[in-house]
Parts: sequence; structure tokens; C-alpha cells
Amino acid sequence: MRPVGAISRIMGFAVAVAAFVATTHVQAAAEQNEAVVRGVRGTANYSTDRGSNWKDLKVGTKLKQSSVIRTAPGGTVDLFLGDNGPVVRVTENTTMGIDRLTIDRSGVEKIIETQLDLRSGRILGNVKKLAAASKYEVKTPQGVAGIRGTRYDISADGRVSITEGDAMAVYVIGGRTSTGRVGAGQTIRPPTVAGGEPTVTPIPPSEISTINGMIDDAGRGGSTPTDVGPTTILTINPIIEQFPNAGDRAKIETTIETSTPVETNTNEE
Repeated sequence: MRPVGAISRIMGFAVAVAAFVATTHVQAAAEQNEAVVRGVRGTANYSTDRGSNWKDLKVGTKLKQSSVIRTAPGGTVDLFLGDNGPVVRVTENTTMGIDRLTIDRSGVEKIIETQLDLRSGRILGNVKKLAAASKYEVKTPQGVAGIRGTRYDISADGRVSITEGDAMAVYVIGGRTSTGRVGAGQTIRPPTVAGGEPTVTPIPPSEISTINGMIDDAGRGGSTPTDVGPTTILTINPIIEQFPNAGDRAKIETTIETSTPVETNTNEE
């Protein structure tokens, strides 16, 4: 008969091995996707080493995680992200990092995780239908925006405009977290003081038409369409890892995880 201590050690080892195997399986199951450049107008370039070296961006270029895109005045880039989007329009004078593009096909539903880092400028897109466990996150210098099943227009100053669906914005101002929801036909802006309430205002009808027109154009690849994927449109949500203050990151994670998710139809189109 084995001593109780020996049995405990064996059980502990077995649990540790099982946890390691499970973790390894999850990591292996999540494959990395790529963003493909579908359209370029004007001047734009990209970096695959977080900004140390830059190259001209051309139609057909494939961008992996950790890539950074920047556009010059008058420059526009349309990206096809496949299951992770599918489309993002990067407007002029914009710098955007692609932090994460993963797909986990091991379960009943595909679990999508997309994280974008909008450092300056403005991006637009349309969130396609996602499984409840999927995430599409966009960080700005003001906080993060979480959007599901939604057409959006988001700027680095924290402004989030929604023309269809709804979204949640989490702002960190002066070390304090503020949250707000924004619905179709509305714009949300960050509070002007720490701990203040975000401001929600209606979008003029003419601006809604302009935003939707730009998103539709992005789905077609703008002025330089290519055969890099089906013509569909985009998605958006929040990022946490790059906030320098660990307390801020924890506040955002808690707020996002405990918020009621927007109902979505998980059947693929």
C-alpha cells in the first residue's frame, strides 16, 4: 500500500501533466491568420518589426501579427482579414498595429480573436457575426472599444460612431475607468474628466450615409480591387495588454468580462 504522501505527489503530478497537455492543445488549436492588403491609394508603408524598419505597402502584401501600418496624407489602405474581420479601412494619417489575429477551429464554433492598436488617425469597418466567445478588440490612447455585429467608425481620440448594431467603450482617464454603450446612429466620446461619464450624441443622417459608403467601398477593395478573398466587411472591439499600468489593465478586463454581451447569430453567412 502506497503512503498517503506518495499518492498525493502522484496525483499532483498527474494534474500538472493534464493541465500542461490541455494548455498545449489550446495553444496549438489557435492558428495565426494574416491580413491581406486588398487596396492601396496614395502612400502607405508597413513594418514587421514594430516600427524599426519600413517598407512600401502594395496590394497583395500579407501582414502577420505584430505588423504596423501607417498612411500618409491622402493615403488609404483596405485590409482583408478573412474570419478575423473581414475588412478594415485605414484612412489617411493613421498608424495602426495588428496585435493579434487568431482562429480556433477545435470546437463546435470557431473562436476568433482580433486585436488592433489604433495609435493615431481613424479606421472604419463592419463586424460580422461572431461566436459569443470570440473577441474583436481595438485599443486607442483613450481606452478600448468593443463592438459586435456592428458598422463602426473609430478614431484614436476615443470617438466611436456606430451606424448599425451597438458597442461598448471603456475609457481610462486619469487612472479611473469609465464605460458606456452606444447604439445605432450614435457617437460616444470619452469623458473630459477622470471618472466622468462618456458623452453620447446622435450622428447626422448625412454622416451615417458617408460612413456606410466608405465601409462598402472598403469591402470592394476601394480603387484597387484584387482576388484575395470574398467581398465582405469588418469588425471592432478592445485591447488591454499595452496599457502601462497593470491596475488599468485589470479594470478594463473586469469591465469587459462582466458586461452583458450583445446577442449575435453565430451562424456563418
